[in-house]
This record gives sequence, structure tokens and C-alpha cells, in this order.
Amino acid sequence: MEGIKKKIKIINNKFYKKKNLIAMACDISNEIELNSLFKYIRKIYKRLDGLVNCAGINPSRTSVENTSLDDWNKTIDTNLTGYFLSCKFAIKEMKKKRKGSIVNISSVAANGMRERISYSSSKAGVIGLTKSLALDNASSNIRVNCICPAYIPTSLVKGYLKSLSKKEYSALISRHPLKRLGKVKDVATATKFLLSDEANWITGNILYVDGGYHIN
Repeated sequence: MEGIKKKIKIINNKFYKKKNLIAMACDISNEIELNSLFKYIRKIYKRLDGLVNCAGINPSRTSVENTSLDDWNKTIDTNLTGYFLSCKFAIKEMKKKRKGSIVNISSVAANGMRERISYSSSKAGVIGLTKSLALDNASSNIRVNCICPAYIPTSLVKGYLKSLSKKEYSALISRHPLKRLGKVKDVATATKFLLSDEANWITGNILYVDGGYHIN
């Protein structure tokens, strides 16, 4: 137990204790840290029913000529390699019970977005990862699906939204046919459904939770 705790950070506070949760922090792109995290989960809970991959960074909003290799590597390491590693360890646990559900959070940027070279590439990779994992693990009754949100004012997006002029902000809203930005709850509700047994005949699906952004 002590060896595991040295590699991951166990976050204990009143909020998590009241909610009967254990919060753990680690570098999702670090195989050693993730391995320790999943060992800890196995030790505490004895099983793993679901996984949601939603870590993400976007350090580079520029053209390909101005995208540094460092920003490219950081983005791919977190947004794609981290998902791969998490799925790798999660599926190993799920196969023991021959049941599980994985939801990977991608983005509408997977379809291509201006000056988002590394981010769009990483999110497109998540879709390919999802479909391949769904095919490979269906025989073990492990479902793998993907959600592509559009703009939601999370900590990752708020800075970008603040940088927009009123005209640019209005244009962004108009890109969403439902004429509003998304809410965290919109994605959370869809994720909860895909994790649940109510979605037990859904796998390899790419669900756009985007207010219609991808069709506009």
C-alpha cells in the first residue's frame, strides 16, 4: 500500500468522504503511476465496472508551422496515450468479471478545427482507439463508446471564451444550432447512460453531445 501511495496522490477531504468517494491524482501519461492507481483501486474495491477518460489539455492554438514539437508531444501524451494506458489497465480488470463499460471523451475538434493541429489529431485518435477497443473486447462483454462535446465553459475553455470579442462570441454561439453553449451536466448525463446497463447493446458508438455543432 505504501509503495502505491508514493506514486499517486490520495486526496482526502470532507467533500469526498461525504460522497463516499476516494479521489486520486496521477499523471495519466505515466504508465508507472497509472499502474499504481489501478492496483490501489483493485485493493480497495476488488472490481472495476466502468471507466471514463476525460483528461485533456490544449496548449497550442496556432498553425502547424508554429506548433512546437513539445506542445504536440504533451497533447498527444495526455489526450491519447493517457487514454490508451487507462483503457489498457481497466480492460485487464474488467475481463476478470467479463463485464465493463468505458466512455472516452473526445471532441467535435476530432473532425478538424482551425489552429488546433495537435488537439484535433489527439481527439481524432480517441475515436479510432474507441472503435478498435470496442471490436477487440466485445467478446468479453466490455463496451467502449465515445462522446464528442462541443464548447462547454470548463476550465480548459473559459480562457479561450474570455479572449473572444462580442462578435466572435456571438458567432461561436451561432455555430451551435441550439443557440447555447453546453453544460457539464449535458455530457455527464450522456456518460451516465453509456456506462449503465440501459446501454448494454451499445458499443463502438460516437455520440455527439454538441447542440448540433457538428452538423452546422
